[in-house]
Amino acid sequence: MKKTILCGTVLAGSLALCACSSYQPTKNAWKTTKDLWYSYVSVPAKVDYSEKGDLSPRAMALSTCMMGIDVELSRFERTMMNADRAPTREWLDKLFADYPWVSGFAGVKYDGTLLGHEPGPSLKNLDFIPLLYEDKKQNSRALRGYVQQSPLGPEVMLAAPLYDGMDFLGVVVAHFDMRALSKFSSSPEDLVILSPSALLWPGKYDFAATPLAGVDWDTAARKSTSGTCTNDRGSFYYQVRYLGNLPLIFAVVESGTFPEGNGDVNQGTRFFPQITEKLPPPPQPERKKKDDEAPSTTPQFGASEEALDPLSAADAEIRATQQPHDIQPGSEQSVLEPGQPAPARKSRVQERQLEGENVQVRRPQRRRLHIPDEALEIPETPKPEPRPAVQMPSPFGPRGARPTDSASETAPAETPAATQPDAGQGAAPAQESGAEKAAPAAEKAEPAAKPAEAPEEASPAATEEPSKPATLPGGRPSPFGPRN
Repeated sequence: MKKTILCGTVLAGSLALCACSSYQPTKNAWKTTKDLWYSYVSVPAKVDYSEKGDLSPRAMALSTCMMGIDVELSRFERTMMNADRAPTREWLDKLFADYPWVSGFAGVKYDGTLLGHEPGPSLKNLDFIPLLYEDKKQNSRALRGYVQQSPLGPEVMLAAPLYDGMDFLGVVVAHFDMRALSKFSSSPEDLVILSPSALLWPGKYDFAATPLAGVDWDTAARKSTSGTCTNDRGSFYYQVRYLGNLPLIFAVVESGTFPEGNGDVNQGTRFFPQITEKLPPPPQPERKKKDDEAPSTTPQFGASEEALDPLSAADAEIRATQQPHDIQPGSEQSVLEPGQPAPARKSRVQERQLEGENVQVRRPQRRRLHIPDEALEIPETPKPEPRPAVQMPSPFGPRGARPTDSASETAPAETPAATQPDAGQGAAPAQESGAEKAAPAAEKAEPAAKPAEAPEEASPAATEEPSKPATLPGGRPSPFGPRN
């Protein structure tokens, strides 16, 4: 109520602040409102790492006394949670080796039939029928606890239910005496352990003189998990610890002094209700089975793992009535069994017949393609025909009677008469001497420039003698052709 009033006051103040301060931006007003909200209304949580969480002296004393027993019970609960099938001989041997304080292990059918008990019948004449009843306040597959009174002392039972789908088959039960667990406590004489139906461990005290006697623990455990019991001698501090759905009460002295007892657990018998009548097995709903479904049977209790058939009895019966499905040697499905080769089939994968574990698989040899020698002969390629000779025409014309030859022969005879210098011609001898020097060079170059042999018959144009060939001084033909 105070928090609601404070929240309304803060919101009203923030609205008044926004209304009165017209000059202040709305953003700043909202920041102020958030600061007030997180400072007074919704304060952020903080972790105080310096807080060690010290226990009170009474809680510390109780924790020290019950720690060893609590550890063993926790381990035992985890083991029983996994016991959801018929136990084998190896599993039972490991159970008694890990928990030597366990008195026995039994399997009970849903109709109360005892399927087996290890290591033998119990001297306490135990009744497992109450464990077949489901506690409505817990899961149907959760662990179930129970305590049974007997002249030899109370026995604590912890059962794991077995189911086949939704069908309840029964329970497997492990039972023990709490007095065997007292050795795991650091100071068992200061500890008192009891349940709503029996005193499990009295410690060194006379239970009748303690305030724990005469309390309706069934109602007290439902109301609170811890508390204090007081009488004129002093007080006890107690803590409830559940084993399945069974509440176990651990208590130590908080204040006062109490007389010591003889340590007998039967001294508390008169303070707890006595159960004289036995409960009948719980009724089970009838299961509607199909016509082709065989009746189910309970697995064998305590059989060895080698002898225990993983198949159910229904599968074994069907298997016995039908033909075996073993693959015969030589069958199409055979892979490991030797025998005759499988018949031809359309499958591309061929069966590989093996004769032993370390047989060497012979791979089929590759077939080589046989090609006849005649096909390998390479035919002879035809020889190439000779190329036709190309005759290039000579730039100097065809061979034969050339006018230049006659002119060159007659030139020396005429030279003395023709070369008579006149008085007025002083440059003629110089030109003639240059022409004479050029004539031998032309004759030397002629053999190198001879073209291919010309045909024997000269062309008509070559036979005709030019009318007036043009010659230069010295008998050389003129490069400008004959004179017109």
